[in-house]
Amino acid sequence: MNAEVVTLSAPRPFSLKATALSHGWHECAPMSWSEGGSCLQIIEREGDRAFRVSVTEGRKSARAVSLNVRIEGGPLTDGVVARSLENLRIAMGLDQDLGEFFAICREHPTLRVLERIGAGRSIRSVSMAENVVKTICGSNVNWTQAVKMINRLGQLGPSVPHFRSLNAWPTPREILRAGEKYVIEVCRVGYRAEAILKFCEDVVEKRFDPDELDVMARDPNVTTEEISSRLKSIRGVGPTSANYLLSFLGRHDRLAIDTSTVAHVARTHTNGRMPTIKKIEKIYAKYGPWKNKVWWFEHWLNWGTARRILEESRLSGVPRSNGRARRPRRVQPV
Repeated sequence: MNAEVVTLSAPRPFSLKATALSHGWHECAPMSWSEGGSCLQIIEREGDRAFRVSVTEGRKSARAVSLNVRIEGGPLTDGVVARSLENLRIAMGLDQDLGEFFAICREHPTLRVLERIGAGRSIRSVSMAENVVKTICGSNVNWTQAVKMINRLGQLGPSVPHFRSLNAWPTPREILRAGEKYVIEVCRVGYRAEAILKFCEDVVEKRFDPDELDVMARDPNVTTEEISSRLKSIRGVGPTSANYLLSFLGRHDRLAIDTSTVAHVARTHTNGRMPTIKKIEKIYAKYGPWKNKVWWFEHWLNWGTARRILEESRLSGVPRSNGRARRPRRVQPV
């Protein structure tokens, strides 16, 4: 099997572990996190060819963290290595300028620790088609079940040579080819099958271009409302899911409010009283274009994974968790 090792520079503050564990996607195919090896693995694809991309931390300087990237698979030709590095920049948010966000964190009572542990960037799937399907799978269900649905769908993609269990994410055409019966009976996505298959059909028939979402998000002349409207035109994507997806696109000015948001705000901001949506919006309004990112990382600091990172770093100053908020949940929109 062909392999090549290259380096990628991540601007500080940055921790590979804090970034990989910043979001539940690391539990979902085609990503995985190896605690023992402190390694983020992503199975990528080039057409029908799948490649294993493994990332570990290297040297640290005052301004950057060097990442060691090992790419394995079939022939590493036709710009595969260069595209893999660019995909990693997108997947780990290295292409985003978070200067304003970190300035907010320095004045925030709990988020001030993010810079010190290298947290603040979030992982995403490079393909917005993949992010959309996963988000639909994660709607109105507990996170454990969502991961199972996603990982069953993930088996439909091509596998890395000599590693049949390592699959790249399937294309919309491959999901359609599997058919409704497979998606319902094997992947067990339930009523979500209709929305997933409709989305895949719209992509294949070129009625919806998920790649255009990234183009729109990078254009300062395109409003968040325009992108949100495009997202909500997808069957199975309501206002909460649309706002959730907006953050993958670097637009954090709309809160993704679901029952986990309400529970977090009650626990940390309103002394246990259940807040209204209006109250939640008021609490985060001062953070402007970063408010959804602020809420997310407030929430993240209560996860068991974040707690362990803080303990390893021997940092304090964050309120103790009640032990219940350990991982993200896409529960009921409110």
